[in-house]
Amino acid sequence: MPITLRVLLAGLGAGIIGIAASWLLTGVLFHPFQARTPETWRREEGAAQYAASSGLTLFAALAVSVLVALTGGAHLFVGHAVDGAVLGALCWGAIALPVLLSMGLFVNVHRGVITGLLTEWLITSTVAGAACGWMLGR
Repeated sequence: MPITLRVLLAGLGAGIIGIAASWLLTGVLFHPFQARTPETWRREEGAAQYAASSGLTLFAALAVSVLVALTGGAHLFVGHAVDGAVLGALCWGAIALPVLLSMGLFVNVHRGVITGLLTEWLITSTVAGAACGWMLGR
């Protein structure tokens, strides 16, 4: 299978897992925390917002997969999937972690919402990296 297709499949698969994690974490487990800051949230929440959010999750998973492929997984540790997962976690630590924590300092959002989002993006990033590393190591 061509490398481009493997990277694409890894990113899409991880994106689907990320969307499921988003639904479970942000939409179910941490959603009650949104009620603690009702003035923060937009009134419109529906199919268009869910589709846009899902598209952004797919894009992020594909971006991490491409980064893993371009760096060769960086060969940081013991295996392709582990290397990819570590690189995905580093991407999360370099982008999602500081952005969401900074947002939490200035935007009136409950800490539970931030925790859910951080967990959701950590899952998406590490799964994308691991999946791409695994696909490249095959």
